[in-house]
Amino acid sequence: MFIYYDVFREKFIYNNSDAVITIDNIFYSTILPRFRDSRKLHIIPNFVDADLYKPLINIQKLPAIFGEENGKIKILYAGNIGFFQDWEPVLFAAKELLDENIEFWIIGEGVQKEFLEKEVQNLNLTNVRIFPYQSRELIPIINNYADIHFIAINKQMEKEGFPSKVYTIMACAKPLVVVTGEKTPLFNFLKGNNCAEIVTFDRNVSFTNSIRKLANNKELREEMGINGYNEIIKNYSKKVVVSKYANLLNSI
Repeated sequence: MFIYYDVFREKFIYNNSDAVITIDNIFYSTILPRFRDSRKLHIIPNFVDADLYKPLINIQKLPAIFGEENGKIKILYAGNIGFFQDWEPVLFAAKELLDENIEFWIIGEGVQKEFLEKEVQNLNLTNVRIFPYQSRELIPIINNYADIHFIAINKQMEKEGFPSKVYTIMACAKPLVVVTGEKTPLFNFLKGNNCAEIVTFDRNVSFTNSIRKLANNKELREEMGINGYNEIIKNYSKKVVVSKYANLLNSI
């Protein structure tokens, strides 16, 4: 009865709304059968504040907690450290790349942080550094400071969400290494943009190889970063997305 009631309530809300917005055509296809009138359902993506998140030429010195610059390639994840993420490929890659000029930075909090810290210690992963959440004002600077960003999503949860940090990373003209399935909103968003290495199978080895590939090719990192930035400015800036909302409101 409880499940039936939830589905009934969801359909009732959809069908008694003037318009419903979803951010991706995979989400669109999922809920479309619940509408009597499909014209009520629209796709408008999220946007990024391209005035806050943007490429920086002169990057200010980071707080003392991050230590002195050591010349290593920085691989960054900033966000929730929880069950939505898949940490196995990250730990595997860190172990495989331990003797290379690469350093993993993980910034955030969450229910998996203690587990991650213990694994890093047990495996003696001296190339992994874990930091607490940083201020919103500092994140654009950190995004620019990093050479490569990564997002690794748990297989069991990869169809249930879309990590909005991908917009801010691309807006800073930085390349990504992403671990996700093919039939997911994130894969659908990134495919064809040539701004990310997308790992869909053999997660541990492929993730490691993708990081090594980008770490050893500065020109490729810059090319992919610019591709992502151009895509954001063209289709996902605040101005572009707000205009879509305005057009929808005017049409109702």
